Amino acid sequence: MGRMHTNRIYLFVAFLLLAVFVVAACAPNPRAQLISPDMVPEVKGQAFVPPTPTPVPDIDNLSEEEIYAGLPADVAALFPGDTANGEQVAASAGCIGCHRLDDSNTVVAPSWGGVADMAVARVAGESPALYFYLSITQPNAFV
Repeated sequence: MGRMHTNRIYLFVAFLLLAVFVVAACAPNPRAQLISPDMVPEVKGQAFVPPTPTPVPDIDNLSEEEIYAGLPADVAALFPGDTANGEQVAASAGCIGCHRLDDSNTVVAPSWGGVADMAVARVAGESPALYFYLSITQPNAFV
């Protein structure tokens, strides 16, 4: 009885291997990878044109007027600010307890790394400085 059971196992394994080969042979090109970065849709008679990449926002491409547009006059009068004072406020107010300047910990709060470039396109028609001002004074507006 043990030999009969062993034969059934061998038969099952052989059938399973055969099924794998049959399924693999059904692929359009069995030698090609099933998932490949080079796979593109093809339509007879038409060439595939990849989409144009979305431009990456860059605050360096904006003028000072574009950066600070829309800020309340009393807030705009504070610029340029003192970066050392800003670092001290961020530390004393506990901001750096959750926020980081790199992407090492974004579980609790967003990273401040690259935030200026992100703010360029965060809200359509809104300047980066106005976005930051509203993010600080009305944080729930962007959560």
